[in-house]
Amino acid sequence: MPAMPEELGEGATVGAECIMGLVTIIITNCPHARTANEWLWGKIWRKVKYNFDMRRSITPRFIADCITTTIVTYLGVGMVLDAFSGVGGQTASLLAAGLTVYACDIDAANVEHTKHNASAHGVGVLERLFIRCGDYFKRVAKLAARWLKEGTKFAAIHFDMPWGQEYNSNTYCLDKMGDGTMSAFNVLNVAASLADSFIVKCPKNVLIADVMKLADYLHGVKGLTGEAQMPLVEVFMSGDKTHMAVIYMGDIAVKRLADVPPAARVRDLTGTALTLEECASSMRAQAKGVGCAKVQFQARA
Repeated sequence: MPAMPEELGEGATVGAECIMGLVTIIITNCPHARTANEWLWGKIWRKVKYNFDMRRSITPRFIADCITTTIVTYLGVGMVLDAFSGVGGQTASLLAAGLTVYACDIDAANVEHTKHNASAHGVGVLERLFIRCGDYFKRVAKLAARWLKEGTKFAAIHFDMPWGQEYNSNTYCLDKMGDGTMSAFNVLNVAASLADSFIVKCPKNVLIADVMKLADYLHGVKGLTGEAQMPLVEVFMSGDKTHMAVIYMGDIAVKRLADVPPAARVRDLTGTALTLEECASSMRAQAKGVGCAKVQFQARA
């Protein structure tokens, strides 16, 4: 595992075409190595319905609940959008915490499974679930056009785009999600006006510089001026095993970062292409739970 460069200022020379930014990473320890199977083995989920081929795509309960807790803690119990909801691992967690959830998935079976799985949390839960089957881009673009006129927004939007075969690459390209043609940038662009807080689940092999690139792009499409706000990445690990990462951007990142102890120093990664897993593993080896890195990237057109 490559070591992270030491002090700020030791990276490679940055070209004029590149932009600099800071990314904070925190490590959250999962309770055990089988965290990835928690939704399948948890008592309440003994009757869970899911597509067998997607069994590894269900958000583990511990991770889903961590995301939900962050939303409730910093944004309150409001209305959220769960995009690409699958069979409802995150949707169920949000509903169980009392939030009102709008959700969408392109697969009709997933939509029905989500309703069934959410109902395991008791009577009345489905009254706060508004789920539709359909193409994300068409449905969300239509909703954004209508809500923009009304001034309505979600407290937060949670994205769990399909990772696809790109996950098997050494580094994950955010422009090749799903079947290889879905771009995380386009996904955020459609929903940018619908919220001021955004949560994106992503593979552990995403480059840390691409996290800042995504945050900078979101900042631009929302029409904001000045520098983009620092994104926060939460990496979920069991021992030395990295499960996945979650990117927080916008107001929710600002609010949570205010409660995160600052890193001892900023690491300069401007000349190093490290993934989130590599960064987290290096932090774990140094017994550090919080890290901050300086990265460089080319702005998204």
